[in-house]
Amino acid sequence: MKRETKRVLITGIPYLAAGLAATKLGEAWRLAEGADLSSKILGLGDAFGGAFADPLPSFHPADLLAGMAVGACLRLAVYLRGKNAKKYRHNVEYGSARWGA
Repeated sequence: MKRETKRVLITGIPYLAAGLAATKLGEAWRLAEGADLSSKILGLGDAFGGAFADPLPSFHPADLLAGMAVGACLRLAVYLRGKNAKKYRHNVEYGSARWGA
């Protein structure tokens, strides 16, 4: 396996794990009893047991969409955070401190 491919696969594991957890949360929401938001939230506690009983992800399209959306949003947040990072040089003063007496 090439080094670049291995690096991409290893760095993608946290996003995959977050996506799989989101599919389980989507499945719990789908299995929760109730027609409106408040009754769904109340029934969500009972649905967690059924959703997390099976270790495999849910393959329902709505659950997969929720998982992909969470994984993509997490990846986008990490990318934007890294892109806006400042490039500091080690052992060099910054700003007005280097002009001081």
